[in-house]
Amino acid sequence: MFKTPLYAALSLVLVCSAPAFAEAKTAPSSQKYKVWQVTQTSNWGKSVVKACAEGIRIEANTGSVLVSKAPNWEVVVFRPGQKKASKNSFAKFITKYPHNTRAETFRGTKRNIKIVGAPAVQYIMPLNRRLDATDGFGMTFQSKLEVPYVSNMVMTVASDSIALPQKAKEIWRTYFEFSLIEKIPLEYYLELGDGKKRYAFQTVSQKDSTVPASEFDYPKGLEYSGEFMQLIYGQKMEDVADLLMSP
Repeated sequence: MFKTPLYAALSLVLVCSAPAFAEAKTAPSSQKYKVWQVTQTSNWGKSVVKACAEGIRIEANTGSVLVSKAPNWEVVVFRPGQKKASKNSFAKFITKYPHNTRAETFRGTKRNIKIVGAPAVQYIMPLNRRLDATDGFGMTFQSKLEVPYVSNMVMTVASDSIALPQKAKEIWRTYFEFSLIEKIPLEYYLELGDGKKRYAFQTVSQKDSTVPASEFDYPKGLEYSGEFMQLIYGQKMEDVADLLMSP
């Protein structure tokens, strides 16, 4: 989907006492929604996610905005002030990242924790090896840096007690290239042999918030011809991703 090597081989965010959300309804423009607002970081930068029963919005610090809302959950990515945009049906959008795994098939240690105050489930997979320089994280170091020895791969998702529509969860995890199906991604890191953690994806804050219903709308008059990757990261970042993927 993103053409990034970041999650190619080891691929795989939260609410504080979140209430179950009511069934989505068409709302007047003056209506406000209570959302779960989560700030997350990755190697590509910072993103703010706002999610509720009525929709999901992901704002990237690269300038792009993803919006999708019930009942059809069509996914639109646009850049404010620009006419070019990307539009996909829900069914097509979730095919953009093909690495899908069900959490119940995970073979490793699992434990209940909290991430910035939100209930979460952590999955720990022992690796105990050096990364292959051609896979996932290893590609980052294949130029001149030493390929690290990794003890564990650690993935953390939001607890199922956090109530969001399944399609909102799928859009969220697909956007961030997180492999566990139907789970909200919170954290992904490698634990190195010296005990240090190398984060690829991390949740840094979360809170309940109230936003206008219009937050889940997109501008009129958009031209749906833009490439998804370019709209998310901008042309320069797309060029960098293509370079990293080159043999």
